[in-house]
Amino acid sequence: MGRLDGLRALITGGGRGIGAATARRFAREGAWVAIMGKGEASLAGSRALAADEGLELETFVGDVTREDDVKRVIDQVVEHFGGLDILVNNAGASHSKPFEEKTRADVLETLETNFVSVFLCCQKAAPHLLASGHGAIVNITSVRALEQCGREGVMDYSAAKAGVVSLTKTLAKQLAPKVRVNAVAPGHTNTDILRGLPQEVRDRMLAGTYLQRFAEPDDIAAAALYLASPEASFVTGQQIVVDGGFSLKAG
Repeated sequence: MGRLDGLRALITGGGRGIGAATARRFAREGAWVAIMGKGEASLAGSRALAADEGLELETFVGDVTREDDVKRVIDQVVEHFGGLDILVNNAGASHSKPFEEKTRADVLETLETNFVSVFLCCQKAAPHLLASGHGAIVNITSVRALEQCGREGVMDYSAAKAGVVSLTKTLAKQLAPKVRVNAVAPGHTNTDILRGLPQEVRDRMLAGTYLQRFAEPDDIAAAALYLASPEASFVTGQQIVVDGGFSLKAG
């Protein structure tokens, strides 16, 4: 018996990295899983990786920053599965640029991608999660959301993710007792983005991580699985930091 047997889940940003790993982890645990992303190619790749394990994922193309796309995809997922029990807000992006060079457009794009999208997905999914009677929302934030861990080049991203933490806590009050709302804050994770960084940057990141390795996407997926599962039935409004001790260095 799986930890999510028969539960219906939607994961945004499911085409790669943490989202794809979470989708496969949930499917292994018996969930019916849908993934949403902007590109059909990445979604198809995620679906193929799952199929190699004998797992099935449903894919839906849509932009999480567009309200009409979010509503359409959630409606399609609910129609396909007959309801929705779990929402994982994983989609996001970070673009580093010196403070003095950041434009208003840069900041607004970051806020839309990392904060507004989470609000929209939660808002459109909430009626269906409430109807299930045991809904769960898991928001993927970042170690950068922690008060002492914001970074200069991505201060807008850090602020947006901190906003998601606050939104998580407030929604936990708003949607209780039928829906639990929690967050996972990843540290530096071995995804395409990290692998594309210069080696000297990667070395500095690793030096600041006490467990002396980068997170794997499955490490983050494991925390998301716990929060989405009945095992966390008395947990709401919380954030689990999965960073190998990186945030400890600020102390």
